[in-house]
Amino acid sequence: MADPLMELQAIKKSLLNNTLSLEKVYENRPMLWQQLSWSQAQVRLWLISLPDMKIDNADSINPNYHLGGSEITGDDLGEIIAKIVEALGRPVPMAELRKKLPAGTIATDPMIKAAIQQHPHLVMTGPLIKLNRS
Repeated sequence: MADPLMELQAIKKSLLNNTLSLEKVYENRPMLWQQLSWSQAQVRLWLISLPDMKIDNADSINPNYHLGGSEITGDDLGEIIAKIVEALGRPVPMAELRKKLPAGTIATDPMIKAAIQQHPHLVMTGPLIKLNRS
């Protein structure tokens, strides 16, 4: 099964280039929503929580969504995490890192772990996130 982080990022990317209805977003990725145990109402909440989201017909049962600004990709999340760890100058526990993420950033533990694994200078040792610039 595909990584939920990558699937959510793909949806966000598609919303940068297209306007999609709630129904289309939900119907296009049934396995993702099943894996996350999200109903259509929960998908709607996720969509409206995304920064820079533009919503047409918000009061309708099937609104249209389009991202108007830049998105945070997995690579961007990795860079944000690296900057936080570097600024603190020490290994950072996951709970503390989540509190330091920019306002409006939606990142679950699996999303954060995936971003750490993909970043060339971040490592997770036990519960701590470390920066390794060697």
